[in-house]
Amino acid sequence: MTWYQEWFGEEYLELYSYRDEHEAKRQVAFFKAQCGALHGPLLDLACGKGRHIVELRAAGYRPVGCDLSFALLLAGREEYGTMPVARADMRALPFCSGSLAGLVNFFTSFGYFALEEENAQVVSEMARVLAKGAVFLFDYLNVHRELRKQVKRETLTTPNGEVLIERWFDPTDRSFNKRITIGQKRYVERVRGYDLDEISMMFTTAGLSIRNAYGDFDGSSFDRESPRLILVGTNSR
Repeated sequence: MTWYQEWFGEEYLELYSYRDEHEAKRQVAFFKAQCGALHGPLLDLACGKGRHIVELRAAGYRPVGCDLSFALLLAGREEYGTMPVARADMRALPFCSGSLAGLVNFFTSFGYFALEEENAQVVSEMARVLAKGAVFLFDYLNVHRELRKQVKRETLTTPNGEVLIERWFDPTDRSFNKRITIGQKRYVERVRGYDLDEISMMFTTAGLSIRNAYGDFDGSSFDRESPRLILVGTNSR
Protein backbone atom coordinates (compact mmCIF):
# COMPACT_ATOMS: atom_id res chain seq x y z
CA MET A 1 0.00 0.00 0.00
CA THR A 2 1.34 3.45 -0.91
CA TRP A 3 1.79 6.27 1.60
CA TYR A 4 -1.14 8.28 0.20
CA GLN A 5 -3.47 5.30 0.59
CA GLU A 6 -2.49 4.88 4.25
CA TRP A 7 -2.17 8.44 5.53
CA PHE A 8 -5.26 10.40 4.51
CA GLY A 9 -7.63 9.52 7.33
CA GLU A 10 -8.59 10.61 10.86
CA GLU A 11 -5.02 11.29 12.01
CA TYR A 12 -4.39 13.45 8.94
CA LEU A 13 -7.49 15.55 9.68
CA GLU A 14 -6.38 15.98 13.28
CA LEU A 15 -2.85 17.07 12.38
CA TYR A 16 -4.04 19.57 9.76
CA SER A 17 -7.10 20.83 11.62
CA TYR A 18 -5.80 24.42 11.24
CA ARG A 19 -6.64 24.10 7.54
CA ASP A 20 -10.19 25.17 8.24
CA GLU A 21 -13.22 26.82 6.66
CA HIS A 22 -11.83 30.33 7.22
CA GLU A 23 -8.77 29.48 5.14
CA ALA A 24 -10.95 27.87 2.48
CA LYS A 25 -13.15 30.98 2.29
CA ARG A 26 -10.10 33.19 1.76
CA GLN A 27 -8.69 30.93 -0.95
CA VAL A 28 -12.01 30.73 -2.78
CA ALA A 29 -12.31 34.52 -2.65
CA PHE A 30 -8.87 34.74 -4.28
CA PHE A 31 -9.93 32.31 -7.00
CA LYS A 32 -13.10 34.29 -7.69
CA ALA A 33 -11.16 37.55 -7.89
CA GLN A 34 -8.80 35.96 -10.41
CA CYS A 35 -11.25 33.97 -12.51
CA GLY A 36 -14.70 35.49 -12.03
CA ALA A 37 -17.93 33.65 -12.79
CA LEU A 38 -17.95 30.33 -14.64
CA HIS A 39 -20.58 28.88 -16.94
CA GLY A 40 -20.24 25.23 -16.07
CA PRO A 41 -19.00 22.87 -13.35
CA LEU A 42 -15.80 23.50 -11.41
CA LEU A 43 -13.65 20.58 -10.21
CA ASP A 44 -11.98 20.58 -6.80
CA LEU A 45 -9.20 18.09 -7.52
CA ALA A 46 -8.10 16.18 -4.39
CA CYS A 47 -10.94 17.81 -2.46
CA GLY A 48 -10.35 16.00 0.85
CA LYS A 49 -13.41 16.30 3.04
CA GLY A 50 -14.78 19.12 0.88
CA ARG A 51 -14.27 22.34 2.82
CA HIS A 52 -13.52 24.21 -0.42
CA ILE A 53 -16.61 22.75 -2.09
CA VAL A 54 -18.77 24.34 0.59
CA GLU A 55 -17.17 27.75 0.03
CA LEU A 56 -17.20 27.43 -3.77
CA ARG A 57 -20.91 26.71 -3.68
CA ALA A 58 -21.47 29.72 -1.41
CA ALA A 59 -19.52 31.85 -3.91
CA GLY A 60 -21.93 30.92 -6.69
CA TYR A 61 -20.02 28.12 -8.40
CA ARG A 62 -21.17 24.61 -9.33
CA PRO A 63 -18.41 22.59 -7.66
CA VAL A 64 -17.77 18.88 -7.94
CA GLY A 65 -15.00 17.13 -6.07
CA CYS A 66 -12.89 14.03 -6.29
CA ASP A 67 -10.46 12.39 -3.90
CA LEU A 68 -8.92 8.95 -3.52
CA SER A 69 -9.51 8.80 0.24
CA PHE A 70 -12.83 7.26 1.20
CA ALA A 71 -12.15 8.27 4.82
CA LEU A 72 -11.87 11.96 3.92
CA LEU A 73 -14.94 11.90 1.68
CA LEU A 74 -16.93 10.19 4.44
CA ALA A 75 -15.74 12.76 7.01
CA GLY A 76 -16.94 15.50 4.69
CA ARG A 77 -20.35 13.91 4.28
CA GLU A 78 -20.70 13.61 8.04
CA GLU A 79 -19.69 17.24 8.59
CA TYR A 80 -21.23 19.02 5.61
CA GLY A 81 -23.93 16.68 4.34
CA THR A 82 -24.23 15.18 0.87
CA MET A 83 -21.97 16.78 -1.72
CA PRO A 84 -21.28 16.09 -5.42
CA VAL A 85 -18.06 14.10 -5.00
CA ALA A 86 -16.48 11.01 -6.51
CA ARG A 87 -13.81 8.68 -5.19
CA ALA A 88 -11.18 8.67 -7.92
CA ASP A 89 -7.48 8.54 -8.74
CA MET A 90 -6.23 11.86 -10.14
CA ARG A 91 -4.32 9.97 -12.83
CA ALA A 92 -7.62 8.80 -14.34
CA LEU A 93 -10.40 11.30 -13.67
CA PRO A 94 -14.02 10.13 -14.05
CA PHE A 95 -15.12 13.11 -16.15
CA CYS A 96 -15.72 13.51 -19.86
CA SER A 97 -13.15 15.35 -21.95
CA GLY A 98 -13.79 19.08 -22.14
CA SER A 99 -16.67 18.89 -19.65
CA LEU A 100 -15.45 21.31 -16.96
CA ALA A 101 -15.36 25.10 -16.89
CA GLY A 102 -12.67 25.27 -14.23
CA LEU A 103 -10.43 23.37 -11.82
CA VAL A 104 -8.81 24.11 -8.47
CA ASN A 105 -6.11 22.08 -6.73
CA PHE A 106 -5.28 23.30 -3.21
CA PHE A 107 -2.73 22.49 -0.49
CA THR A 108 0.08 20.72 -2.41
CA SER A 109 -2.10 17.88 -3.67
CA PHE A 110 0.40 17.06 -6.42
CA GLY A 111 3.71 15.24 -6.87
CA TYR A 112 2.56 12.19 -4.93
CA PHE A 113 3.67 9.53 -7.39
CA ALA A 114 7.00 7.75 -7.68
CA LEU A 115 7.36 8.05 -11.45
CA GLU A 116 7.67 11.32 -13.34
CA GLU A 117 5.28 9.98 -15.95
CA GLU A 118 2.58 9.50 -13.32
CA ASN A 119 2.78 13.09 -12.12
CA ALA A 120 2.74 14.29 -15.72
CA GLN A 121 -0.34 12.13 -16.28
CA VAL A 122 -2.15 14.10 -13.57
CA VAL A 123 -1.50 17.33 -15.49
CA SER A 124 -2.63 15.68 -18.73
CA GLU A 125 -5.87 14.63 -17.04
CA MET A 126 -6.39 18.16 -15.75
CA ALA A 127 -6.08 19.45 -19.31
CA ARG A 128 -8.25 16.69 -20.76
CA VAL A 129 -11.30 17.34 -18.56
CA LEU A 130 -11.16 21.14 -18.98
CA ALA A 131 -13.01 22.82 -21.84
CA LYS A 132 -10.98 25.06 -24.12
CA GLY A 133 -10.51 28.38 -22.35
CA ALA A 134 -11.45 26.89 -18.97
CA VAL A 135 -9.60 28.29 -15.96
CA PHE A 136 -7.46 26.62 -13.32
CA LEU A 137 -5.79 27.45 -10.01
CA PHE A 138 -2.90 25.25 -8.86
CA ASP A 139 -1.60 25.70 -5.29
CA TYR A 140 1.78 24.06 -4.65
CA LEU A 141 4.84 24.33 -2.44
CA ASN A 142 7.80 26.63 -3.22
CA VAL A 143 10.79 24.30 -3.58
CA HIS A 144 13.37 27.01 -2.86
CA ARG A 145 11.73 28.14 0.36
CA GLU A 146 11.07 24.59 1.56
CA LEU A 147 14.73 23.68 1.16
CA ARG A 148 15.86 26.66 3.23
CA LYS A 149 13.13 26.64 5.88
CA GLN A 150 12.73 22.93 6.46
CA VAL A 151 12.39 22.04 10.16
CA LYS A 152 14.10 18.67 10.58
CA ARG A 153 12.31 17.58 13.73
CA GLU A 154 9.45 18.91 15.85
CA THR A 155 6.88 17.71 18.35
CA LEU A 156 3.28 18.93 18.30
CA THR A 157 0.63 18.56 20.96
CA THR A 158 -2.83 17.57 19.72
CA PRO A 159 -6.03 16.53 21.52
CA ASN A 160 -5.03 12.93 20.77
CA GLY A 161 -1.52 13.28 22.21
CA GLU A 162 1.94 14.21 21.03
CA VAL A 163 2.91 13.95 17.38
CA LEU A 164 6.54 13.65 16.31
CA ILE A 165 7.32 15.00 12.83
CA GLU A 166 10.65 14.34 11.08
CA ARG A 167 11.43 15.94 7.71
CA TRP A 168 14.12 15.41 5.09
CA PHE A 169 14.83 16.08 1.44
CA ASP A 170 15.93 13.15 -0.73
CA PRO A 171 18.12 14.46 -3.59
CA THR A 172 17.99 11.16 -5.49
CA ASP A 173 14.35 11.67 -6.45
CA ARG A 174 14.06 15.32 -5.33
CA SER A 175 11.30 14.51 -2.87
CA PHE A 176 10.25 16.26 0.32
CA ASN A 177 9.54 13.63 2.96
CA LYS A 178 7.79 13.77 6.29
CA ARG A 179 7.59 10.96 8.87
CA ILE A 180 4.68 11.38 11.29
CA THR A 181 4.64 9.32 14.49
CA ILE A 182 1.40 9.27 16.48
CA GLY A 183 1.58 6.89 19.44
CA GLN A 184 2.36 3.48 17.98
CA LYS A 185 1.39 4.52 14.46
CA ARG A 186 3.77 5.87 11.87
CA TYR A 187 2.94 7.48 8.54
CA VAL A 188 4.95 9.05 5.74
CA GLU A 189 4.24 11.91 3.34
CA ARG A 190 6.25 12.19 0.14
CA VAL A 191 5.95 14.99 -2.43
CA ARG A 192 8.18 15.40 -5.49
CA GLY A 193 9.62 18.91 -5.61
CA TYR A 194 9.12 20.77 -8.90
CA ASP A 195 10.32 24.33 -9.41
CA LEU A 196 8.42 26.90 -11.46
CA ASP A 197 10.32 26.12 -14.68
CA GLU A 198 9.59 22.40 -14.39
CA ILE A 199 5.93 22.95 -13.60
CA SER A 200 5.63 25.43 -16.47
CA MET A 201 7.11 22.93 -18.92
CA MET A 202 4.78 20.19 -17.71
CA PHE A 203 1.72 22.43 -17.96
CA THR A 204 2.67 23.86 -21.36
CA THR A 205 3.22 20.37 -22.76
CA ALA A 206 -0.30 19.43 -21.65
CA GLY A 207 -1.81 22.57 -23.19
CA LEU A 208 -2.29 24.53 -19.97
CA SER A 209 -1.31 28.18 -20.29
CA ILE A 210 -0.09 29.92 -17.11
CA ARG A 211 -1.32 33.51 -16.86
CA ASN A 212 0.12 34.47 -13.47
CA ALA A 213 2.34 33.00 -10.75
CA TYR A 214 1.64 34.18 -7.20
CA GLY A 215 3.49 33.60 -3.96
CA ASP A 216 0.50 33.69 -1.59
CA PHE A 217 -3.25 34.15 -1.48
CA ASP A 218 -2.82 37.88 -0.97
CA GLY A 219 -1.76 38.11 -4.61
CA SER A 220 1.95 38.82 -4.13
CA SER A 221 4.14 38.00 -7.12
CA PHE A 222 6.01 34.72 -6.85
CA ASP A 223 9.71 34.73 -5.97
CA ARG A 224 12.17 32.35 -4.29
CA GLU A 225 11.09 33.52 -0.81
CA SER A 226 7.34 33.09 -1.38
CA PRO A 227 5.49 30.73 0.98
CA ARG A 228 3.58 29.14 -1.91
CA LEU A 229 3.61 28.69 -5.69
CA ILE A 230 0.11 29.49 -6.95
CA LEU A 231 -0.51 29.29 -10.68
CA VAL A 232 -3.57 30.72 -12.44
CA GLY A 233 -4.25 30.12 -16.10
CA THR A 234 -6.39 28.59 -18.81
CA ASN A 235 -6.63 25.50 -20.97
CA SER A 236 -5.41 26.63 -24.38
CA ARG A 237 -6.37 23.51 -26.35
